[in-house]
Amino acid sequence: MSTSRKIFQEDSYLCSSEATVVSCVNKDDYYEVILDKTIFYPHMSGGQPKDEGTINGIEVFDVREEGNEIIHLLKAPVEGEVSLFINFDVRFDYMQQHTGQHVLSCAFDELFNGKTIGFHLGDRYSTIDLDILVTDEIVRQVELLSNRIIYENKAVTDRIYSYEDAIKLNLRKKPMELEQLRIVSVENYDDCACSGTHVKHTGEIGIIKVTRTERYKGGTRVEFMCGKRALNNYDDKSRIISDLSTAMSCNADAIAENIERLMNENKKLKKDASNLSSRINEYRAEELKKSAEIKDGISYIFVKTEDDIKDLRFICSKITECDNIAAVLVSEADNVCSLVMGQSKNLNIDLKSVFEECRSIIGGKGGGSSHMLQCSGELFKGTECIKAARRTLLT
Repeated sequence: MSTSRKIFQEDSYLCSSEATVVSCVNKDDYYEVILDKTIFYPHMSGGQPKDEGTINGIEVFDVREEGNEIIHLLKAPVEGEVSLFINFDVRFDYMQQHTGQHVLSCAFDELFNGKTIGFHLGDRYSTIDLDILVTDEIVRQVELLSNRIIYENKAVTDRIYSYEDAIKLNLRKKPMELEQLRIVSVENYDDCACSGTHVKHTGEIGIIKVTRTERYKGGTRVEFMCGKRALNNYDDKSRIISDLSTAMSCNADAIAENIERLMNENKKLKKDASNLSSRINEYRAEELKKSAEIKDGISYIFVKTEDDIKDLRFICSKITECDNIAAVLVSEADNVCSLVMGQSKNLNIDLKSVFEECRSIIGGKGGGSSHMLQCSGELFKGTECIKAARRTLLT
């Protein structure tokens, strides 16, 4: 039998109360406290987070429901008559979100027979999981109905039923087979088994806004906000829109058009820059050929630069398009030492053994074919790398 009377289900608005300690058990560095009655909601019971607050001024850092008991976790012991206090701002936020979820789930069910199969109430946003796929138009219609229910300021009530009596009701969702069930009702709209804390009238929810949807396990996960959270979210987005409007010197309704224009311009600039970079690297490849060291009719190029590995690879590929050329290119840039080696297709130099020696010098990771190899390492020993390659290939 439960010794903790759940005051939070009788009066969700009560934020302070007196209670009697039934037990206080030492668990090494904390205490498990059971009271004769409590206003503290247990953590993630029915998808809702715990209340925040104190007992005799001592922080309640967790609240658990084990069987029929509500267990309060504190860092210090308490006994006798104690004073309970919860943070009502946090409690009311959860009340808005949880009642809002009932209304939102009701609207999905009423309009599109979308069943809620999962619910999570988080610190910043909440989600419901539906068994249907959702479109933007479905979301729009559901938001309209949900907020109409809010505007109508319908009464939100709860009542305890036996399981047999509860299943005779037009419940939105089949309940668990418990001896007694608490049914939360939204006047004329919704009846659902629930143990959470709720507002007294739907008007207190303020607003329901769907902020994101994604496909999830064959259905849809819907992210939403209610009340003050939705207002804060609107404030944040309004400020962002205002900043973008100022930065782009345009009205808010022209931001999307301007962003698209900027993205297209940026895409063209990147393409032009890439083409220019390719032409420059082609020129550099031709110039590097002039500095080649000749041995047995083969031109060897050893160069240390500050290019990234993408440019090194491009230059090396251009150099080795001609016959009888081998190249060893090293760069030290952006806290990375990069190495690229390549040889003409008509050559069969054992570059891999040279590559492995150089790779170990810079602590590199990578590989490739016998005609093109690359790696990057964290040891800035590019000069040593070049010397080792020249020694092996030219002596």
